[in-house]
Amino acid sequence: MVSAIWELASALDAARIPAEVDNSVWLEVPSRLLRGEDGRDDNIWLRECLTRLTGVQLSGEWRGDPWGAVLLAEWKITQGGSMVRALIPPAGIHALRSPQNFAKIEARAAHSLTGHGRQLYVLLADKKRLGRPYWTFTVDELRSLMGVADKKSYERWNNFRQWVLDPALVAVNDYGTVEVSMTPEKRGRSVHAVTFRWHWKDPHNAAEMAAENERHKSARRRQQDTDDAPPLIVAEPKAEPALEWWHGLTQTERATWADQVGRTFKAGALTVPRRETDLARAAFSAHEQRVLSGTPK
Repeated sequence: MVSAIWELASALDAARIPAEVDNSVWLEVPSRLLRGEDGRDDNIWLRECLTRLTGVQLSGEWRGDPWGAVLLAEWKITQGGSMVRALIPPAGIHALRSPQNFAKIEARAAHSLTGHGRQLYVLLADKKRLGRPYWTFTVDELRSLMGVADKKSYERWNNFRQWVLDPALVAVNDYGTVEVSMTPEKRGRSVHAVTFRWHWKDPHNAAEMAAENERHKSARRRQQDTDDAPPLIVAEPKAEPALEWWHGLTQTERATWADQVGRTFKAGALTVPRRETDLARAAFSAHEQRVLSGTPK
């Protein structure tokens, strides 16, 4: 269902539908995109997914006035199963289209976050849709879901927490749409499970944090002296070494590196394609490790 939300948001972006509209909008999206990479060709799961999306309710309070809506009002699978027509109501469009809206942020979060932070966000967002305020994973299950089950160094709880869970938790909380806490559960002296508790913020209240996250980090959370003061002026961010290195490669070299580091990653039952920037960072990290170890290309 996560990938379906991403694709609906992407279709609205592509159609340049404004965030504020008076009427519902019909979208036409290829069913293969909504199914996801591992989706069934017969659309059985897609039908279930679309039905669930009609039950996704958006609600909150904005400037003292309560509001509520659904994300998807109606859907039809047409052209022999190859296309989906989805009717998005105005509030749903605002939720998906506005860059400063929580539901839009959630739809984009797995692309905007990187590495373990993204994987943790996808896992928690999936459980949140079940209506639960918390979820407990065994440590072994969590290692598998976070994609590090084959890393021997993470078999020790302290290493797993320090290098995987803690950074992922910081990244997710810093993103601003959800507040997450983590509690290790012990059996005797050993940690055998981890409980995550979360509170997803109201869509409108998340807008301020979204704007903060789009600002250069040196200006984040700094307050201006007065409301009518000119905008803060910050230095342009420097180019990222990983991206400079990546764009200096030939197309063939980039393709080779992408195959080596993996073009997709697993988040639970989902197979999610990596963005090019994430591929670049992963490849650059592997490149640096080879340089430091003296391993030939």
